[in-house]
Amino acid sequence: MENRGFKTSEVRVVEASAGSGKTYALAGRYVKLILSGVAPRSILAITFSNKAAVEMKSRILDLLKRIALDSFRDEKSKKSLYDYLQAPGDVRVAAFSAIDGILAGYNFLQIQTIDSFINAVLSGCAFRLDISPSFRIKDDFRRYISYGFDRMVDDAGVPGREHEVFLR
Repeated sequence: MENRGFKTSEVRVVEASAGSGKTYALAGRYVKLILSGVAPRSILAITFSNKAAVEMKSRILDLLKRIALDSFRDEKSKKSLYDYLQAPGDVRVAAFSAIDGILAGYNFLQIQTIDSFINAVLSGCAFRLDISPSFRIKDDFRRYISYGFDRMVDDAGVPGREHEVFLR
């Protein structure tokens, strides 16, 4: 399938209040990219919560399934989706193919939370960053902040070092 209109990399940011349809808009955009020939492994969607990531994956598969099976509530919802996708009249074959591709390489469906994405980047660069590739991000940070603060206060207790400790 030809790649219609997506010739360069781009970053899209969707900001809106809760319940305004961000996940639906991002899922629609993802489907539009896939149906225009962009491979799922070339698309990265980042969101804040695991719940939103799971919901987005579900919506993408749901949209593709509705297109592939031509199962819309009514002709108006079908037309509005097809108008948004700028899809030719029948994209069922492309939707079936996209579903097959996604299911065959589900690990390439890159819809992640910010923290899981950063963790993956750090893991991939562990050697260059001189950290262990099996590092783990600590989520009980309060204990470490408390410890660091206590150490700083102890170090600052030495006369004449307060300025140096606070600058460090």
